[in-house]
Amino acid sequence: MKDTIDVAVRRSPKYPAFIVVGIVLGMVAGGILGLLPVDTSELTQQFNRGSAVWLIMVVLGIVGGFLGAIVALILDRRSIKKATTYRVAAEYREVRRHRPAAAPADPAQPDNAAAVDPAHPDRVAPEAPAAGTGPDQGGPATASGTNRDMGE
Repeated sequence: MKDTIDVAVRRSPKYPAFIVVGIVLGMVAGGILGLLPVDTSELTQQFNRGSAVWLIMVVLGIVGGFLGAIVALILDRRSIKKATTYRVAAEYREVRRHRPAAAPADPAQPDNAAAVDPAHPDRVAPEAPAAGTGPDQGGPATASGTNRDMGE
């Protein structure tokens, strides 16, 4: 069968690329800021100049990653507005699957008999428990084997 369909084509940004570029630019900015000449005499022995530079690089790298993701989101929203729509010819075939006819109910078989899968006659479907039975409903099967609701 032949038909025409409308297809929207747009350019979308690659999010991981924007995030990685944001992280790298943030770390470069952190490295530059960390290496600026500042008075480091007040730094304790726990924090020397190298650890301060790395801390600034990591923090600005995380901020840069978030900023890169925000830029990618803005560009993605802008590309949705600029999407062009093309009308193209499409050809498709309708696939019909052959379903076997349902077998008539066998009056000799009771209604509560286990369901058998016709594709796998050796497998039997599990039977659902009766309503109101089991430990959650307070039926005869409790943890101690007695019915606690009845005072037994």
